[in-house]
Amino acid sequence: MLSIPILAVFATACGGGGEDSATQQASAPVSQQPEPAAGPPATAARDPALDDSHMATAVVTGKTAAAVDLKYDIVERPEPGQPVEVELSFAPRLAADELRASISGVEGLTVVSGAAETFESVEADERYRSKLLLQADGPGLYYVTVAVEMVTAVQTEARVFSIPVAVGAVPAQAKAAPAVDAEGQAIQPMRAEETLDSNDQ
Repeated sequence: MLSIPILAVFATACGGGGEDSATQQASAPVSQQPEPAAGPPATAARDPALDDSHMATAVVTGKTAAAVDLKYDIVERPEPGQPVEVELSFAPRLAADELRASISGVEGLTVVSGAAETFESVEADERYRSKLLLQADGPGLYYVTVAVEMVTAVQTEARVFSIPVAVGAVPAQAKAAPAVDAEGQAIQPMRAEETLDSNDQ
């Protein structure tokens, strides 16, 4: 006969008290709730829009002026008569009201789309992406010219880049990209001339 009260007291201690404790913990302020176990510090994920490490750097032609760099990536191997996509990544080093890009190809290489691009409210050290389609008439080594203007309320500065595009089986005698000096000017090759010392005569 004594077993019934004992079981009732045991159920009250184990059941009701546990529910009240859980309710109080859920309703407690955040500052009073237990802190989660410390784990490894979270690392900030890199913005994919800023990752252009897989891209090649475009060659600067002419004197450098505007504070902007350019990288590019040719998505597939170009073939004659077939459009190929090229990704561009503009990296301004100074802020500007606008960044304008004008793109053209040499004879035999047509810019099918993406020949002009404008970005507004440009910020320093950001990346601004655009795409263009190119199509070559035949195999060979072609060049794309990308003229970039950085426009502010004070002035407009420009910088010109060159992108080589090898289409199909490039002939061995195809010219390489022109060498440039420290100021970005193309270096013109000079013919070697034989000179005679007066003592040799």
